[in-house]
Order: sequence, then C-alpha cells, then structure tokens
Amino acid sequence: MMLRKTLLALPVLAVPLLAAPLLAGQGALAATTTPAINIRVDHGSVYMTKDKQTSTQGFLQIHNDGSTDDVLTGWDCSNADKTALLDKDGKPLTELRIPARQSVTLAPGRDYFALSGLRYPVQRGSIMPCALTFQQAGQVGAFLNEVKPPKQK
Repeated sequence: MMLRKTLLALPVLAVPLLAAPLLAGQGALAATTTPAINIRVDHGSVYMTKDKQTSTQGFLQIHNDGSTDDVLTGWDCSNADKTALLDKDGKPLTELRIPARQSVTLAPGRDYFALSGLRYPVQRGSIMPCALTFQQAGQVGAFLNEVKPPKQK
C-alpha cells in the first residue's frame, strides 16, 4: 500500500521539478535539445541489389519549411564507400539549393544519390542510414528504405 502511494505521488513531485526551468525563463531541456531547424527529409528509398552488385541509387524528398533558402552541401550513406549526388544526366553535383517553403525531390529521372562500394547488399527490408549536411540546418539524418528496382526493358 505504501509503495502504491509513493508511485502515485511521483508525477505530483516531478511536475514542479520540470516546471522550474520554464518558470525561470529557460526551456526545460535547453541544454539537451537541438536548435529548431527548418529542413525535413522523408520518403527515402534505395534500390534493392542483386547477387554481387556493389552499387545502387537512392532517392528522397527534402522539405524546407523555413523562410530562407538552404543548401545541401554534404551527403554520406554509411553502407557505401562513396555517396555521390548526380543530376538527371549522371553529372556530379557539388551542392543542391533547397528554396524556402519548397520541396526538392531526388527521384528516378531527376537528381539522385549514386551509392557505390556497398559494404552490405540492399536486401528486402533493408534500411540505409544517411547523413545530410546543410549550410543553415547543419547535419540532418535520413533513412532510405529498400524498394525493388524498376524492371529492365
């Protein structure tokens, strides 16, 4: 019975402790939180590989919810020795502008990531972590989920 009363009292005791920094004009977790960023990344996908294939392509959407443009300046997917950003013609890009309040999509027939020197095959259910670096937002994590490649004609 005593344990039950103690457990029920914990939330009552915790609220003032968590509220103290807010009342003092500070964020409750100010020292452990990341500054607000306006870049979101989603719909990441990577083509499944077959047999001893050591390269593939990756795609995703980048959303800039901010009021100023940002620029993608770096990219690295840890499963690949080399991650390159290529335009639709296969030419390397050194950066990619993300206009304010707009989205940029890396997709087949458009800009995309070329992943080479794969350390592990991309199999059914694989998820590949990637790190993207932006001029304003800094580093943002992304995940590429395995999808089947289009059938060759």
